[in-house]
Amino acid sequence: MNKLLILESDSFYPHYNQALEKYLLERTGKNEVTLFLWQNEKTVFIGRNQDAYSECDTEKLESDGGYLARRITGGGAVYHDRGNLNVSFICHKDIYDSAAQADIILKALERLGIEAERNGRNDLLVRGRKFSGHAFYKGKENCLHHCTLMIDVSEDDLAGYLKVSAVKLSAKNVASVRSRVINLKEVKEDISVDSLKKALILAAEEHYDCLSVPYAIEDPGYVKGLEKDFSDPVWCYGKNGPASYTGEKRINGTTLRVAFEMDGDTISRLSLYSDALDIDAYKGVDKKLAGRTLSELRNIEDRELKEIAGLILEVCNEI
Repeated sequence: MNKLLILESDSFYPHYNQALEKYLLERTGKNEVTLFLWQNEKTVFIGRNQDAYSECDTEKLESDGGYLARRITGGGAVYHDRGNLNVSFICHKDIYDSAAQADIILKALERLGIEAERNGRNDLLVRGRKFSGHAFYKGKENCLHHCTLMIDVSEDDLAGYLKVSAVKLSAKNVASVRSRVINLKEVKEDISVDSLKKALILAAEEHYDCLSVPYAIEDPGYVKGLEKDFSDPVWCYGKNGPASYTGEKRINGTTLRVAFEMDGDTISRLSLYSDALDIDAYKGVDKKLAGRTLSELRNIEDRELKEIAGLILEVCNEI
């Protein structure tokens, strides 16, 4: 690595910021690391394989002038406003190191007098509560690691727009999403978005042992084309509306949701949704189960399919 590039977005429109991030993912050079700092206005940001309608009160969000955005990474839904700072690390797979990148954030907070810690693979905690969730994407050449940093997020809006399932809350042993998270303002009253940005840049420069330089966007027209893709309602909401029958359970540490239609005793349409970090975790499983009768589901032997078939049968028993 011989160059650290910094891009601070001056837009609060989520789909434009997503387009910038994708552009950087495609254009960052082999010996470069790009640190992208950005904020969104009143946005529910869902994971690649999540069901928009079960994760967000879409009607309330839209009536309040907010945005629903779907990202290219896995993981769960989060809420963004101007009290949140988003951080993206983008670099070639040969120098990508998610643990080291998380340490840069911890070092930045340490500069500001905040002691935080990693919890598992994709959360950062302070005082035992989450202020930062992380997600990852690996392309053929470059990789992306991005995260939220809650500084002074509206907890009323967060709780009002996000629909967190009882199954997930039970697994986390918390009563509500509000009780699980914390703003950094609660820890350090004088922290600001600008002070955290400066600390992050200094921590990155120290880690990579070089001075940073601004990133120059060379093809703004291409970015606008990507913005159109990310704002497409089919991408954001999915091609199917809410399903007649739904159910969910925790499998291997993630929340899996089934949504389906019935034609007699046959599964006529099935969609699987998940907050797994691996975006391919359940790829193709819906096609293997759709079109089967309930009797066929009861006799499935395949271990991966059996648990999901069991969830569908549980839902059907409640119909």
